[in-house]
Amino acid sequence: MFVKCISAATCIACFLYTFYILCNLTYFLSAPDESKEMLISSREDESIDSTLWLLTVNMSLLSIFMLQHSLMATDFVKHLFCKLHMEYMERSIYNFVSAMTLHLLFNKWQNISSVVLWNVNTSSNNVLWFTFTALHVLAWLIIYSGCLMMDISELAGIKQVYYKFSFRPSPTVMKSKELLRYYSHMRHPSFTGFLIILWIYPYMTLDRLLLATIFTVYMALMWTIDKEDYNYHATLVKRKQRELF
Repeated sequence: MFVKCISAATCIACFLYTFYILCNLTYFLSAPDESKEMLISSREDESIDSTLWLLTVNMSLLSIFMLQHSLMATDFVKHLFCKLHMEYMERSIYNFVSAMTLHLLFNKWQNISSVVLWNVNTSSNNVLWFTFTALHVLAWLIIYSGCLMMDISELAGIKQVYYKFSFRPSPTVMKSKELLRYYSHMRHPSFTGFLIILWIYPYMTLDRLLLATIFTVYMALMWTIDKEDYNYHATLVKRKQRELF
């Protein structure tokens, strides 16, 4: 009973912290920050050495997140959880540590305004503000609706803990080979949604360019869906549409 309580409490805590960080991620990537225009004009005199140092800091933060996100998803780590008889907690802990690395990224991220690719003033133009906001809202809807359609309770790690203590087999055992194959190629939708969020932004400063470039390359390398995966996803979407409507 004690183990059940501790596991359930840990799972809930991991879920709440991850949810909090995802809200911060949405703000970090999409929130219109009118102060950035002032920052751009005030930091144009940054030295080359200073800019290189800030780039190094940001690149280190991105590397920490990508290494953690990739290494903890390997079979070695999964087998380690199995040996410790904690395979049902693997997803919750994975989400928690991923959230921690993102939290570090938010808090330590350095703005670099010495190089600006474009600067669109949305504060004085309602049409531009609405356009950027609508595109980002659409992109986040694509991403989060995709998570809901895949199985949000499993992605959050809640289903694994519930199944464990209700004496059911692991959720992955009950999934088809096609779905497991699809998960191995693309666990988080959607590539298009993140591209919109990363690249369609009013202030493309050097730090934002680094963020968009590195995350785009990382996603392109990690998401290796093929025609078979696409067909499966299309079938899954149609099935969900019939169930909902």
